[in-house]
Parts: sequence; C-alpha cells; structure tokens
Amino acid sequence: MKLWVAREGHDTEVEFEARGDRLWLTIEGRRLEADCRRLWDGEVYSVLIEGRSHEVRVSSPGGRLEVTLDGATIPVEVRHPLEKLLQATGPAARASGRETVVAPMPGLVVALRVRPGDVVAAGQPVVVVEAMKMQNELATRGGGVVTDVLVEERTPVSAGQALVRIAQAGS
Repeated sequence: MKLWVAREGHDTEVEFEARGDRLWLTIEGRRLEADCRRLWDGEVYSVLIEGRSHEVRVSSPGGRLEVTLDGATIPVEVRHPLEKLLQATGPAARASGRETVVAPMPGLVVALRVRPGDVVAAGQPVVVVEAMKMQNELATRGGGVVTDVLVEERTPVSAGQALVRIAQAGS
C-alpha cells in the first residue's frame, strides 16, 4: 500500500507491506525491513531496523497524529494517494459548496460523530476509522451541514471510499 506522509512541511511517498510483526517500507527509493512489536500500552512500539532498536510512540492528541522516535516528537499527517489528489482539488470542491470526507486507507469504521442535519465546524471530527491498529479521527476541512452519512459503525471501508458528505451553509 502507498501512502503520503507529510512531516515538517515535506511530503514523502511511503510504500509499506506488513505481515505479522514484519514490516517492509520503501521511502524515497530506500527499502527498509523492520520488526515491530506493540508494547503493553498500545501506543508504544519496539521497532528493530537494520540491527538497531528504536522506541516509537504513536499518539493523536487533539486529532493530530504525532510520532515520537527516540525521544523526538514529530507531527505527522498520513494521506492515501487518493486523498492527496482530493486535497489538491480541494479549492474547486469547496467552491462548489460541497465536501466529501473519504477513508484515507482501508479500515473499519469504529465511531460516527455526526448525523445528517448536524452543523459542523471546520476541523471538527466526523468519523473514526481504525486502520493498522490505529484509530484515525477524520475531520471536515470547511464545515457546514452534514447531508449524508454513507457508512455505519463496524463497517469495513476501502481507501478513498466516501464516508460523509457536507454542504456549506446556504448551499
């Protein structure tokens, strides 16, 4: 699976494959193999890469994703290539007065935060999707009125699948 990872203002395409505790990453043409073990608290992983052990903490305070690697915390944004494409065409979509929140990667809907008719603010979480043992809170970019909730809780979703539609107020 390919994803776009934005950190410190730099977008990087990351391709990964996971089988059990083994993970293969291709980052900017460099292929890495890692052995990952989730530790007892569920947010900390022990990662072995090229014979070196790293402690990695993944958390999402306030809906943001942060990765702490060897004591240094880095804010990170992870996007599916389709979401990156949708984001690139975002101004045109906002000009039409409509927004569609999509699943950034395959996963399972674990919580719906809105119903049709709800008024949402820009940046407000609308759905939570669990993927790769992490819960991802997906938020609206522009805000407005929820017109459609296209999934139900406990439903598997595909990358790029439309989850919630929002119309700007007055559209």
